[in-house]
Amino acid sequence: MKSLLNKIHNINCFSLFEQIPNESVDLVCVDPPYGIGYGPWDVWKCKAEFLVFCHKWISECFRVLKPSGTMWSFMGYQNLIDFVLTLKQYGNVHLENWIIWARAKGRSSSKHLKSQREDVIHVTKSKEFTWNNLKVLREVICPYMKDGKPRGWFIDENGKRVRWTGLGNIWPYTSPFWKSKNDKLIHPAQKPFLIIERLVLLSSNEGDIVLDPFSGSGTTAIVCEEHRRSYICSEQNVQYFNDSIARLEKFKESKVAD
Repeated sequence: MKSLLNKIHNINCFSLFEQIPNESVDLVCVDPPYGIGYGPWDVWKCKAEFLVFCHKWISECFRVLKPSGTMWSFMGYQNLIDFVLTLKQYGNVHLENWIIWARAKGRSSSKHLKSQREDVIHVTKSKEFTWNNLKVLREVICPYMKDGKPRGWFIDENGKRVRWTGLGNIWPYTSPFWKSKNDKLIHPAQKPFLIIERLVLLSSNEGDIVLDPFSGSGTTAIVCEEHRRSYICSEQNVQYFNDSIARLEKFKESKVAD
């Protein structure tokens, strides 16, 4: 197990799963194929074949998760219902949260509305799981007063009335793009660093082991390096693997320079 830690492995995810012991991982953060033919890694003969694939990797994720473990999984709207029903076939799965990622951009279509959302499903193996209740600063629309004083809000440096509050389940983030300074696009399905960071911080603690079986651009590994988590990642495509390794090494060098 130690030989797997803190590396992105250039192997098929199922070959990686074979090397991971039962109930040894704290968090699975997974961005799987969506079953929509988005790229060469996402081509299927039919939906049934795609769902068999989903069954296979989901089963492995729950095998390696600790009893207190958590899985966050992205999925597109096209197969979202089938995906959730697949998750529910596992008797020990608890659906805890459902996030909508509201992307700032989306693809146009002549017969469909522009797709500007992706979903992130939060499931656990039990009702006892790691949860770090993050807070965000939001503008107060209807500020309350008590005894003539602000109740739970204050004026920020821009003169706005704001308060600290819990995270909601709609997250607006721009997709990574090729000119981005900190989130340069190296994979067409790449997710923003800040989304992965939130998921990792919500559902793991320092020193925990985070698994990403479809590593893609290596974002999960970089988030774990930043926040002192151990990680196990796999990416079978050689080009994406090489690009993610280069990205990871560049990040490590910048941390040393700091």
